[in-house]
Amino acid sequence: MAVSAIRAELADARTASRTARETAERELRVSVVARSRVADALERTAARPGLEESERARLRAEYAAADRVVAERQAAVDKAREFEAAAAVVADAFEAEATSASPLAAALIQLVGSKSSATRGRAVPASARRVAPAVRLRGTRPRSA
Repeated sequence: MAVSAIRAELADARTASRTARETAERELRVSVVARSRVADALERTAARPGLEESERARLRAEYAAADRVVAERQAAVDKAREFEAAAAVVADAFEAEATSASPLAAALIQLVGSKSSATRGRAVPASARRVAPAVRLRGTRPRSA
């Protein structure tokens, strides 16, 4: 495999990792907004007389579910950031080593060449497919001061 092809694959990996991180961050922001809306609803009902305890229990359960989603999305953001950093390190190391004709660069070229020929023609794994978000948000509502 040619050095230029490896550079192109590494650039694609960097772009894909950046896109994955940005998507994870966007999903995290959406889940934080959803959690804060549920928290606001729960706080508004705290002092309201005549509210059934079953309604408060439902709101507490919604908040707990939204909080779990935020934790999951935060973990996904952290993982995406780590992967993006790793892709950058590999790409930068390749650029540094490719120009020096070192044994490390030769080994990397051989590794990438063997991996790309082995994965060619495979279907996209299920984990890489897009899934529906866990929380659907309605339009933003105006907040009073």
